Amino acid sequence: MQNGLACATCHGQGGRGGTVQIMMQAYEVPNITWPVLTSTTDDRSAYNEVTAKRAITEGLDADGGQLEYPMPRWQMSDSNLNDLVGFIKTLQ
Repeated sequence: MQNGLACATCHGQGGRGGTVQIMMQAYEVPNITWPVLTSTTDDRSAYNEVTAKRAITEGLDADGGQLEYPMPRWQMSDSNLNDLVGFIKTLQ
C-alpha cells in the first residue's frame, strides 16, 4: 500500500470506521462493511462491486461524487483490487 497506509489504518480491522486522527485533525471515517456499503442511505446510493472498485481507485462515491479527504486513491493490479473487494465482502 502507499505511504505505509492500509485500509485498516482508518477504517479499522473490522471495517467499521469511526473517528481517526490524521495530522492533528479528527475525521469521521465511514463503515465499509459490505452490508453497509451495499445499502442505500440518505447521503448516497448503494455500492456494488464496480462502484466499490471505483471508490478505491478513483475516489468516487456510489453516485460518482468525490469522496472526502483523506480518502486516498489506491493504485493496484486488477487481481489485487478483486481480492480487496472480495475481502471487503467478508466484513460484516
